[in-house]
Amino acid sequence: MPTLIISEKNKAAKRIAEALGPVTVINRSKYLKVYQVHSKSIYVVPLRGHILEYRNTDQFKSWTNSDPREIITNPNSIDKVAINYANPYIKALIDFSKKCDECVIASDADVEGCNIGLFDALPFVIKANRNIKVNQLWLSSLEKKEILSKYRNLISPKWSWGETGEARAIIDAVIGFSSTREVTNTFRPILNEINNKFVSIGRVQTSLLYLIYLRDLEIEQFIPEQYWTISANLEHKSHIIKAVHTKNPFIKEKESEAKAIFQKIKNEKIAIILNNTKESGIINPPTPLNTSKALVLLTKILRTSAKSVMNAMNSLYLNQIISYPRTDSDKYSPNFNHLPYLENFKPHIHYGGYTVNLFKENRLNPTTGKVYAGDHPPITPLLSLEQTSSKFENNLQKKVYDILARHYLALFGKHATELRIKLRISIKDEIFTSRLVSLTQSGFYEIAPFLKKSYQPIFEIEVKELPVKEILLDDKKTQPPPHYTDTTLLKLMEREHLGTKSTRPTIIMILLDRKLTYNIAKNRFKITEWGKFLIQELIQVWLPFLKPDFTRFVENLLEDIKEKRKTKEDVITIVKKIFLALFDKFRTEKNTITIKFDSVKDNLKTTMQQTSQKKFPQTTSKCPTCKNHPMKLITTSQKKRFLACSDRNCKTYLSVPKTGRITILKSTACLKCGFNVFKILKRKNNKSHVYYICPKCWNDSFKEEGIIGFCSNCTDYQISKEQCVKRS
Repeated sequence: MPTLIISEKNKAAKRIAEALGPVTVINRSKYLKVYQVHSKSIYVVPLRGHILEYRNTDQFKSWTNSDPREIITNPNSIDKVAINYANPYIKALIDFSKKCDECVIASDADVEGCNIGLFDALPFVIKANRNIKVNQLWLSSLEKKEILSKYRNLISPKWSWGETGEARAIIDAVIGFSSTREVTNTFRPILNEINNKFVSIGRVQTSLLYLIYLRDLEIEQFIPEQYWTISANLEHKSHIIKAVHTKNPFIKEKESEAKAIFQKIKNEKIAIILNNTKESGIINPPTPLNTSKALVLLTKILRTSAKSVMNAMNSLYLNQIISYPRTDSDKYSPNFNHLPYLENFKPHIHYGGYTVNLFKENRLNPTTGKVYAGDHPPITPLLSLEQTSSKFENNLQKKVYDILARHYLALFGKHATELRIKLRISIKDEIFTSRLVSLTQSGFYEIAPFLKKSYQPIFEIEVKELPVKEILLDDKKTQPPPHYTDTTLLKLMEREHLGTKSTRPTIIMILLDRKLTYNIAKNRFKITEWGKFLIQELIQVWLPFLKPDFTRFVENLLEDIKEKRKTKEDVITIVKKIFLALFDKFRTEKNTITIKFDSVKDNLKTTMQQTSQKKFPQTTSKCPTCKNHPMKLITTSQKKRFLACSDRNCKTYLSVPKTGRITILKSTACLKCGFNVFKILKRKNNKSHVYYICPKCWNDSFKEEGIIGFCSNCTDYQISKEQCVKRS
């Protein structure tokens, strides 16, 4: 019986096909390959994520000739249409469904994947072959054994999961389209002044922007309060022990008391230990990682964006290195077999010794979390890879894998133990305390040191008195709360039920891309002047929409669809009714907004221009035309890149290779022309290839014969240890 398998991505399609038997590739277009398994009469057709999207119908395409309110009230205001790249995929679905008796949905095993497979792709299949049998392949990894096992045990389609994704898409389209138009039309005078085309409004993103605004407002309005602390540095052998006064902190009203105490004891040289208590503390190993916990952990340790981390985990999954990274489970099912995965780590250079000890001590059962969602296991490393493995596509993937692998092995580790010493000390009858915490047994920290907090050296205090090195009176001020980071934003979004585990990284990035937030030092988020202005005005008339309560309510309704407690149609009707009331509230009260435009126009115009100026890497080489200004490596929003003179009046441009990661070797100059040498890193078939070019020589080679731009082909010079040197 010929079978059509529909996958969400090309890599997944290839893995599935290769697991099922020898594969023949059918090239359908430049980007679309269909994988045929002759022995089992199987065709695996990959998609490119969504192939359909919701757009306004022709009647509502015009922003000036249609009423945004009717996008909510008219059921024909939006329609699901093919994305611009979708036609080859749709044609392949139709053609191969006509040949097959069975269709297997093998898109990603989550709500979004079910929506893509069952609501984007399947309608074309059924239209072409109404008698085709439909099942679903539910994969938690792309391992061969997993694919074969799950293919032998196909499940009925998870319609409620697909309906959840469909309801989310419809709700967000209706809310986004109508509110974006209404708010844009309201703000049109100011938008024209600051050269901005529209105001982007969304159910989740605008609520998140509101919360960022509140934090920034709290920081901005924070009034520091002065206080004082008294501390003593005590000496014990080669160690310094810090003790603090029991009355710390001394607020403004008790300044005189703090200073009097300091004057009383500042010259004392002996501290008397009144009490010395010791206790042992136990730190249990971590629990398994679901998506949310993994994103929080990785963004905190690597200090990089949630979107980058999520992309890295997706790539590791597609390359069969980890299990499916979108999971709510932080608890393994009782029948999950960890032994083969642990066995893999025995010969590992860095993890091997620890893993061998796990077997010696029979520590083969992991810690357990709170939730087994039943869809996927917690995120699990499937392969034991050294950091030099060619399976990694970049350094971020190496770092993400290392943390995930170490964290997984830590689940089986021993608990760590602490020695906690608490001292009660008298300095001329003034009471101080000191807490010393030392790590006495590493336990699971041995494999996962990034989980370890800061500890003091292990030492015992058996004496009754300690020498006082110095006594300090510090004049301090209270500090405002910190700006949000990727890590704290993810925690905030989870707490407020904003978005899903999969969409949260994207929402954070949307606010950056649309100039509503920007990054300040240490990857911290701050609202832009434009975002601040927008929220300040909307607060006056649309606070119920901005608060997380509304979107939290919607998320709960979507969960009801998934769990079959409500239908898709009922939820869409409920949300439309509630949002219509919110929309009408905005429309009724929005006239109060326009009065402030003139007072903020100039400031907004300046700040928008500043935030729109993207920083581009700069060479140390002067422009070959004007010879006065350095050249910059420009990358456009269309992913085009080139070198341009930093003086905009010069209009000199140089081509650079279209693909590969470019590193400007600023300390290396081409000995032929003096321009910076560029290092280009490309990957092909999971292997890295590095080559070097001088951009000027490379561009000259397009015009004149005999001039070679690739450094490897230069007859006079060569690159050795990333330096241009004369050939011997």
